[in-house]
Amino acid sequence: MSKVQQYTGSHYSALPVETHYSVRKEGKVDTLFISAEALNIVWGNDKRYWQWRPLHEKQGFKLEVAGAELQQVNWIQVNGRLDCSKISNFFSSTRSKTRYEILWVMKFNADAFGWQTAPIKFKVASDGKQEQRSEKLETYRKKSNQWHEIKGGDFTINNANARKGLVHFGMYETESDWWKGSMVLAGVKIRPKV
Repeated sequence: MSKVQQYTGSHYSALPVETHYSVRKEGKVDTLFISAEALNIVWGNDKRYWQWRPLHEKQGFKLEVAGAELQQVNWIQVNGRLDCSKISNFFSSTRSKTRYEILWVMKFNADAFGWQTAPIKFKVASDGKQEQRSEKLETYRKKSNQWHEIKGGDFTINNANARKGLVHFGMYETESDWWKGSMVLAGVKIRPKV
């Protein structure tokens, strides 16, 4: 884990993306990986709910990654944001607009619980548009101890105006009192859709 930890009471505030990312080619597509350390996690500094641990599996990226391991929570809130100009700097495109997808990289331990009842909401907002989808993560939980890339949503950047704006993305479940736990979050991947 990074030498500098962000303490804001019980909640974890994101470290700068600039020091917690890596880019690599996956197939024919460049992929940006952002570590969980560069995300905001509600209750992320309270060891009763989340614990930080080094991940020995680097997902093929040249980056030392600390994963956020969920012990247990009933409400989950993880979010991040990225400047559109940074995204366009990571990827080169000759198109006037580029569509991207966000994938949440996580795995479930063998003793994971609570993912069968309440759907998790994934949100992406950019350029005044918001996309939201919900999914129960039980099917991923059943395949424990392997990394999953869970669709978080899509967004479009107008490359001519890429110097302006932010992309906000998040994973939430704040409507039930159902406890869930034993999941490891490595971070998110962002890549152009082809």
